[in-house]
Amino acid sequence: MRRVLAVGLLAVAGCSRALTPPVTVSARSDLPSVRTLAVMPVSPSPSTGAVTPAEAPAVVTRMLVEAASRQTVWSVVDAKKTQAALGSIPADALDSRAGALAARLGSDATLAATIGFYRERVGSAYGVSEPASVSIQFFLVLAGEKQPAWKADYTVTQEPLAYNLWNLWGVERGGPGWLATDDLARIGIDEAVRRLALAVGAPAAGTGP
Repeated sequence: MRRVLAVGLLAVAGCSRALTPPVTVSARSDLPSVRTLAVMPVSPSPSTGAVTPAEAPAVVTRMLVEAASRQTVWSVVDAKKTQAALGSIPADALDSRAGALAARLGSDATLAATIGFYRERVGSAYGVSEPASVSIQFFLVLAGEKQPAWKADYTVTQEPLAYNLWNLWGVERGGPGWLATDDLARIGIDEAVRRLALAVGAPAAGTGP
């Protein structure tokens, strides 16, 4: 059955500014500041077994680099330097490679991400039989370390406002209508990177200036 997005509830959007996309974050309590950041190319998650469109990793990588580059708390290592350095790092678990990459580049940390699933909507912006659905996991690994110091998860399937008013975040950030997968992904990537920048934009409590 084709679902049409209800937009009659948009009048209440003005009181929903506190609503944010469903990004869940966990981090070390002693998370240090990050002033230089490498961004690894995104890959499908090896643990989910979900089929990811062939173009999705490159698309998400581009959005992740763009989101990171808009932040002012760090400088992002040039993508060509990152790719060249990755070529000389032995294949290993993602976390270990990320820490080794930061150390090789002389950056404070590496931001990596994997795609759990990336399912496009079936239909148009005005009505769908299946909405877009995205799952992306983010990892910040400090230089030389092998475990993430910060992690975030963004897993969402768009729902009509009539089902769930919390979905006003999608209306505010993506506009009314059924979002395409890339639009839904961009909302979560921007929010995850924003949260990371807030977390590492100042020295950890108890450290010197």
